[in-house]
Amino acid sequence: MTEAVGYLASVLTAASFMMTNVWRLRWLSVFGCVAFLVYGSAVGAWPVVVVNAFIAVINLYFLRKLSSKKHPFSLLHTQADAPILRLFLERYGQDAASFFPNFALEAMHPERARFVLILHELKPIGLFIFEREGCGNARIHLDYVSPDYRNLASARFLFDDSYRVFIEDGIRELEVRDTTPAHAGYCRRMGFVPSLLDPKVFVKTLAAAGDMARTDSSTLRLARQFAFVSSRAPTSR
Repeated sequence: MTEAVGYLASVLTAASFMMTNVWRLRWLSVFGCVAFLVYGSAVGAWPVVVVNAFIAVINLYFLRKLSSKKHPFSLLHTQADAPILRLFLERYGQDAASFFPNFALEAMHPERARFVLILHELKPIGLFIFEREGCGNARIHLDYVSPDYRNLASARFLFDDSYRVFIEDGIRELEVRDTTPAHAGYCRRMGFVPSLLDPKVFVKTLAAAGDMARTDSSTLRLARQFAFVSSRAPTSR
């Protein structure tokens, strides 16, 4: 049993060095250190215990900094023929196709399509392309982030912190079609729900804070009116 814990610790430590995502690297390293602590304590290898305890503390310190740090994300609106967009797709187009196999930049409508680069400390890490379809709806054609930054932080920045980029463009509902199984799971985590008309289509309803407040107050007024009418209506007993 003790030997198995030692092998597990080695596997976790080795796996952490294979991670390109810093968040996952740190967590795997922490788990590896904990396993080494158990192993070292069991066999009396105290230098192993001391070193791994120190490494675990360092990892936890940087994980705390990563979680508490305000993510330095920003958005850059661009055009389909912009060199930076073309270069980004040349670099990550093959990986993006694994999530959006039907995406074609040339098929985007020149007037209705919007092209948004997601930046991390001014470095392009993601590309979001959507197309207005009228009546406040927009279809997402590409929602991609490079592997090194694929920890949902940039997605939360886009959908939670910067949702007004859609509101100001008159969009109240986002739609994703032809999702792959992996992207369907991502959509659910981002608040998208399957359409009642087609379960393969995922939709997300947006509302500005003012809209939400007006909706809540209207709902409350309707509820009060219904309660008043109900109290005045004759009963069957």
